[in-house]
Amino acid sequence: MKGLEGILEQIQQDSQNQAEEILAAARRDAEATVQAAQQEGQRQAAEIMEAAQKEAEAFRQRAESAALLEKRDRILRKKQQLIQACLRQACSDLEQAPPEEYFAMWLQLASQIAQPGEGVLQCNVRDLERMPPDFPQRLESLPGHIRVDPTPGNMESGFLLSYGDIDSNCSFPALFQERLEELRDAAGAILFAPDDPA
Repeated sequence: MKGLEGILEQIQQDSQNQAEEILAAARRDAEATVQAAQQEGQRQAAEIMEAAQKEAEAFRQRAESAALLEKRDRILRKKQQLIQACLRQACSDLEQAPPEEYFAMWLQLASQIAQPGEGVLQCNVRDLERMPPDFPQRLESLPGHIRVDPTPGNMESGFLLSYGDIDSNCSFPALFQERLEELRDAAGAILFAPDDPA
């Protein structure tokens, strides 16, 4: 019996040793799996953090770019408003010029567009009333024959010069509109010239 008990005891001891080895191996495997999972989690967390930082930087750059674009647009709109105000003021200054200067401009304009044949110059009531008495004679002395129409027209300022069916609109708003780009460029160059470093 002692032999059977020894064999059973040996089997039990071997089983216990084998169970402890299996358990130790399972523990080692579990620790390795946990460690691998922690490393993978850290790697994924680093990737997520890097992607989030890149996205945040891209968002910052887009926002900065949009802000700069908006700033440029506001500056451009303001410059355009200032140029338009400057042109309106220049037109108003011409309209309010003393009669001598005002009608001298008319003579210069009329001489530039005078054509052969009879021309008729028409202006508004205000200009008819303040026209110098010698203006019609001075006008007739220009090349061609231009006479002042005693019937007032509907323009704000300046005049309309007609040769039959051909009309030249020399009202100041029309003249400004005709040369708008050129005037804008000139006004912009004056208003927004870079500071002179000298």
